[in-house]
Amino acid sequence: MRKKRTVLVTLACCGALSFGLAACVPNVEGAADSSADAAAENAVPQGGVYGDRNSLEDVYSSLQATHEENMPIVRTLEDGTQVQLVPDVDFSYWHLSEQPNSYNTYYLNAENRGCVSCHTDGLYDLVMNNIAYEHIDITNNMGTDATPMDCRICHDVGTGYVTKNFEFGTLIHGIHSKDSFKGDCMSCHTATADGQGLMLWEEAKYSVMQGITSLDSESFTADISYEQETTNDMFDLTFYTGDTNREAVDNAMQGKEEDEETFNNWEISVTGLVDNPFTMTLPELIAEAPSETLISTTQCVMNAPGGEMVSNVEITGIPVSWLLDKAGVQDGATALMATAPDGWSRGETLETLAENGAYLVYEINGERLSWEDGYPVRIWYQARGVPSSIRWTSELEVVDTDPSEVTVFEGWQLDEANSLDESEEGTWFNKPNAGIAHFHEGQIIPVGEAYEFEGYAQGYDEQIVSVEFSLDNGATWQKLDTSDSDKTKWVYWHFSFTPEEEGSYVLSVRATTADGHVSKYPDQVMFNAK
Repeated sequence: MRKKRTVLVTLACCGALSFGLAACVPNVEGAADSSADAAAENAVPQGGVYGDRNSLEDVYSSLQATHEENMPIVRTLEDGTQVQLVPDVDFSYWHLSEQPNSYNTYYLNAENRGCVSCHTDGLYDLVMNNIAYEHIDITNNMGTDATPMDCRICHDVGTGYVTKNFEFGTLIHGIHSKDSFKGDCMSCHTATADGQGLMLWEEAKYSVMQGITSLDSESFTADISYEQETTNDMFDLTFYTGDTNREAVDNAMQGKEEDEETFNNWEISVTGLVDNPFTMTLPELIAEAPSETLISTTQCVMNAPGGEMVSNVEITGIPVSWLLDKAGVQDGATALMATAPDGWSRGETLETLAENGAYLVYEINGERLSWEDGYPVRIWYQARGVPSSIRWTSELEVVDTDPSEVTVFEGWQLDEANSLDESEEGTWFNKPNAGIAHFHEGQIIPVGEAYEFEGYAQGYDEQIVSVEFSLDNGATWQKLDTSDSDKTKWVYWHFSFTPEEEGSYVLSVRATTADGHVSKYPDQVMFNAK
């Protein structure tokens, strides 16, 4: 293995933008000082085609020295993980004999492009800890690295969630027009000649950097499996506030303990088109009803492709079917609406309820709900996005609303309002969703040893029937059959791969649902075998 320059990634970025965005000065050649003196200092001496080099030995020695001065950096993260964001390139072009060319670092300047060239602690740290405005928590301890593409679902296509669509580019260019940014366009972008034009560096880097080993699906073997019992934390909902939950969210932010009085006195009413409407306290219901404990998945409807705002958790609650049987649903009823004390309400059709099930949940992962999770009780519609599941539930109303008018959340769909391409209308931006967990971009793993990658696939209301893996940037895929999976839980996959040779590789992951939907944006990560 060639000797690398190693640096320690510190917790602080290099500077801060005036509104609180941490920013650094990328080491972009000539960006900080474009004077003639600086240009002259960096120039190769001119004295004919060979400059001031008088022999082939001088030429080769100079090329080798340049290569050694431009080796990719190995960074050590706070948790001890080593990452190298740029592949090794030590091959030679025909006219250089056997001298390496440092293409990625010397020519592409790849070390100093993309968000992490400045924000060395990553975009999660930047968004959550280094901006003046409060941002929704997009992390859930799943050990992934955020990229600008993770921002697009809210800032480009999130109709109703942001002021306007397709504003991410304007937003980021505005931020980086401040004096503290000393880079240039190519710090964040790459210009292509393949018709794609100006692209984000993170979006194009796997296609433009050299030294990435490509393996088609027939040329590698991997031990691939899945299970659905791996659980994680409930992703944070603190910042989602409304008239009812402001006090609860404020309690959470102040670190107040959930009080027993609220739990003991909380009432739930079953009303509407039922023969026997009733109201009971939560403890009374728990004492009478057959509570169940099971694993179930929910996902933010705005979770980015491969994002962390997804939870496969153990829930304990009262089956809604028991409550409806107790009340006696009348003929003509079509749906159930769960409502919070301020009137905020979401529903589900009775037909889908019978298929997927729903619960009045009062414990998650063996503990009572937190304030932000809806203490003391919430509705949990299975196989739906989290906005369907009303927190602080106080009423269940059976209605005869036209089923087509019941608002449900099953991922984010592109339409004429949030797509610039008519052919994309009707497609799903994040359904099915597949992500690579607990792995960092450029992470170094041992060559010749099996390494187990892991991650999730989830399809909201649709069953995941396969998860596919690629090591040639999506040209070919190996398929894992998951057609016997339970759609109410995520598919947690395991991909054990042994890199036989040193090099850089890109793992891509996508999923397919029973309805034929395929991940629009496969999750990808580069890794280095050494």
